[in-house]
Amino acid sequence: MEPSHEIVKALADPARLRVFAAIVLAGDTGTALADLREHHPDADRALPRLVRAGLVTSGDDGLRADPTAFRQAAAAARSTVTDAPEGTDPGVAHLYTAGRLTVIPTRRATRVAVLRDLADRLFAFDRVYTQAEITDALAAVHDDPLTLRRELVDELLLERTLGGREYRRREAPPLD
Repeated sequence: MEPSHEIVKALADPARLRVFAAIVLAGDTGTALADLREHHPDADRALPRLVRAGLVTSGDDGLRADPTAFRQAAAAARSTVTDAPEGTDPGVAHLYTAGRLTVIPTRRATRVAVLRDLADRLFAFDRVYTQAEITDALAAVHDDPLTLRRELVDELLLERTLGGREYRRREAPPLD
């Protein structure tokens, strides 16, 4: 099982979550099992699952939260293979599911990175595109191709004629 799933399952139970929170709040000093039992009657049932998930370790100074489990889960999540289209910038690949862009980011730097990636993969510099071609290409990767088309123009990645019938790929200025 993936490490993040084990962590989520271990913390999904409110009693285990409270026991884990008490251990975390004890900090580096650790907490004694007797003290934990005094304040949390479910401690004996919760601890085995928390230890199995790697969230809690037991030592001479008592029970301690172990952040290693979270680091390992984060590393495993970063290393998973995305299902982004081939050639997608690795920095935005996590925004894809089943080959489609799942969200248009609201943070400008991330949104521009997605738009640059789309422009690089979908549109050549030496070609004139019709509005329908642009819309169809973007519809293949997202449910709102009109917003993406407008964003590509607004961020100067596509240039359109005054009538909006023809589009050309253009080099974007640097992001401020």
